[in-house]
Amino acid sequence: MKFYHEGKPLVQQRHRMAGTIAYDPQARVKKQIKADFTKQFNDQGYLKPIEGAIMAIVDISHQIPQSWSKKRQISVLSGTSNYVTSKVGDVDNICKIYFDILNQLAYNDDSQIVALFAKKTYSKKPGVNITLLGVEDDMIKEHALSYKDDLSESNLDYLTKKANLLGLSGRQIIRAYLEDDTEGKHVYFAVDGIKEKTNV
Repeated sequence: MKFYHEGKPLVQQRHRMAGTIAYDPQARVKKQIKADFTKQFNDQGYLKPIEGAIMAIVDISHQIPQSWSKKRQISVLSGTSNYVTSKVGDVDNICKIYFDILNQLAYNDDSQIVALFAKKTYSKKPGVNITLLGVEDDMIKEHALSYKDDLSESNLDYLTKKANLLGLSGRQIIRAYLEDDTEGKHVYFAVDGIKEKTNV
């Protein structure tokens, strides 16, 4: 599961006070990014948050200062050591705001993140790339349908029946996605393993 925020990386800010009421000064921008991340989530074919432990990989890219000389800019971009060590935001505060935004979307709570690798580097294109991997990922790739042209109404009916059958067998569809090869287009479901049914 991947997410990308284009532009200057945000840093988590503390809540402020308006009289006796505390408010989040970043509420509006968080809402905008949440909407964009929701679209990315849907575009990747995901249907539900990751459950269980998660490993996060966060690649933070900062804009090269315009005040730098051309020589220095080229040196940083072409070199192996282009890490950002200036005070433009701590890695943990940058990760925190994006992890908060992804709550109730990519996962139920960011406490599920048990492993993290993050880095800050200079780039011509600032932004934040986030990759989330289920540590206990036991998803099964299940082939659903192959087709050569567009999906017909009968194809869609079949996919619905297939999805319902998976649900009846105690399995849940986590993601639906397409793969192409020389034989045509294929629809796959990423589903969890068979769960034991309990009688209530």
